[in-house]
Amino acid sequence: MKQIKIGFVDFWGDGFDRENNYFTNLLRTKYEVQIDQADPDLLFFTVGYGGDLSALNYKHHKCKKIFYTGENCRPNFDGPDYVMQRGNAVVKSDFAISFDFSDDERNYRLPLWAMYIDWFDSKTYGNPEYLIPINQVSDNTYINTPKTEFCAFVFSNPIPMRLEMMNTLSKYKQVHGYGKSFGNWNYGESKKYETLSKYKFSICVENSLSPTKGYYTEKLLHAKTAGTIPIYWSDKKCDYDFNTKCFLNLTDYEDMEDLIEDIIKTDKDEALYQEMFNQPLFTNGEMPDFVKPNNVLKFIEGIL
Repeated sequence: MKQIKIGFVDFWGDGFDRENNYFTNLLRTKYEVQIDQADPDLLFFTVGYGGDLSALNYKHHKCKKIFYTGENCRPNFDGPDYVMQRGNAVVKSDFAISFDFSDDERNYRLPLWAMYIDWFDSKTYGNPEYLIPINQVSDNTYINTPKTEFCAFVFSNPIPMRLEMMNTLSKYKQVHGYGKSFGNWNYGESKKYETLSKYKFSICVENSLSPTKGYYTEKLLHAKTAGTIPIYWSDKKCDYDFNTKCFLNLTDYEDMEDLIEDIIKTDKDEALYQEMFNQPLFTNGEMPDFVKPNNVLKFIEGIL
């Protein structure tokens, strides 16, 4: 088995385990992987949170530099050494693995939600604390939990869109809030699954939309695989990733009042609810090929 040396820069501080994460485990399916921060063959780096420029330390190193982002920031291939996006530094890279719909062959599209699936039987990466097993995406104990509550909303960042949706829907029935904003949250994706599993619906609003579309995080994946009907907000191109018959998307409506009207209709009509509830997360029940690890690995092999 061929050896490869890899390094990581900027990956969410103490919560990131260089020995146990998506990229290390992916490469170990084909290579003998050694973590080498000083002299890597491949350097994975992400956005420099708060303007951190640590990735620039490798500017003159011979390694191939791969930018990965789970944030709403785009790759910087041909710009200056770094550009600022949403308050974060995006250092220039050779290649990228991102959410971005792009025709640039240097970019591979792998949206953040794919990182929350347990492709390699890892159980956990520490952060995320829990990964949904690949064979439990469509059927698990959370999905099969009886739905005794109306609607939940888990978030920490109280952006206006989230507050407006929660407050508007609560005029019909109370939406239960969880997260840092409500002072009632303990860390961990498993806790999130347990909480959501007893609800019929859950609101899952992205922090923002990308001008190039494609920015879909773990929110919809968690809501659906926890056994709720997701009430989502993203761009219309999400049908490239997901089966749009299994959730309600604010983007498909004239305004929020129209969305609320459909939520109420679905809540009151059990047959309509079950029809949507039983729809698979992915179109025709098939996981998209582009998120499958073997195809991501082919892209990285092409870099090497």
